[in-house]
Amino acid sequence: MSNKVIGILTLQNSNNYGAMYQAYALTKYLQNNGFEVFILDYEMTRDNSNIVDYLKHPISFFQKVLYRRKLIINKLIDNQGSTSNINREIQFNNIFSDFRASYLNITKTKYNYQKLLDECPKADAYICGSDQVWAADFLFTSPAFLLGFVPENIKRIAYATSFGKNELESYLRKIFAKYINKFDAISIREKSGVDIVKKTSSLDSTHVLDPTLLLNKTDYSEIIDYSLVPDKAYIFVYKLNQKKELSDWMDTCINNISQKQNLSVLAVSTNLVYPFDEGWKELHPTPGQLLGLIEKSSITATNSFHGTVFAIILQTNFLSFARDIYKDKQNVRMEELLSSLNLDGFYCEPFLDVEKLYKKLDELCDYKKVFENLKKMRNVSEDFIQKALK
Repeated sequence: MSNKVIGILTLQNSNNYGAMYQAYALTKYLQNNGFEVFILDYEMTRDNSNIVDYLKHPISFFQKVLYRRKLIINKLIDNQGSTSNINREIQFNNIFSDFRASYLNITKTKYNYQKLLDECPKADAYICGSDQVWAADFLFTSPAFLLGFVPENIKRIAYATSFGKNELESYLRKIFAKYINKFDAISIREKSGVDIVKKTSSLDSTHVLDPTLLLNKTDYSEIIDYSLVPDKAYIFVYKLNQKKELSDWMDTCINNISQKQNLSVLAVSTNLVYPFDEGWKELHPTPGQLLGLIEKSSITATNSFHGTVFAIILQTNFLSFARDIYKDKQNVRMEELLSSLNLDGFYCEPFLDVEKLYKKLDELCDYKKVFENLKKMRNVSEDFIQKALK
């Protein structure tokens, strides 16, 4: 299989740690197995939307417009009079741009969908994924993440793709069915996504691990950086934006733990709207520095899927907090992962009582059994990749 070239289409342009880690991990895994790898510099915003498609689904179109308008208004209200979020965005943009340049082989050419149809870069196979590449609304973009641009003689593979939901909207099923049926092999990150594929195509799909879990701690040694780790013990908080009531609950829990165990709090967020507690120290680490902070923490508290993933890989004491109040959305991937590794006890459902949370901290994580289970799941994931690229 050596010297074969693999093209990847993923969300590497998103300025968040999860996007960086999953793109790095899939690239690293394929390179470790003898493949040459490149990532397409593709952005949905570069495509021109087709007004005809909008008119075919007027109700869905107006629902989408109203929803997006609400999001924009809420963001403007939340950010009113504050420059901290703007400064944070600028800092992280620079941090992630440096990481992409150093560790991801991204094409120098920037593509939209039409350019990909006209000038698809040569490769032996194309992989879309991981991350929520199938959560995008293709009615308003293009079928790029369904590899609609890939010539018939080149393999089309989905690895650990995610829909980001339990059901696919009815008006999207036709376009998904059209392109999914052209894939040579499909794997999905969440079990719910396996059901969606089965309902919208004639193909079976495989439930696999997020690519970050294909690698061991030693595989991340080239990027792990301990330069921000303090001398004193600390709680490390990696938090993504969420509803205010959930955010306040998570902060209250962490403050209680901090006071009870006399630990300082170091905190990171790429998109937080509501400010961190005044007593917390906010950091803007590189992806490598964030891994170092997780590994050396006394406790890592996170509402992030990839924050949970790396707490496990780096064998850290952790609590995984609910990201939203719905069972079929952001929490699904964390709950599925923890359940599959028998780590359910470290998940904090919405508004869990603080006293019950303390009991979770008293539980000891048997990482020997965790990695035995993880090895079995890796075998399934690696077997899928090997067969797909055979």
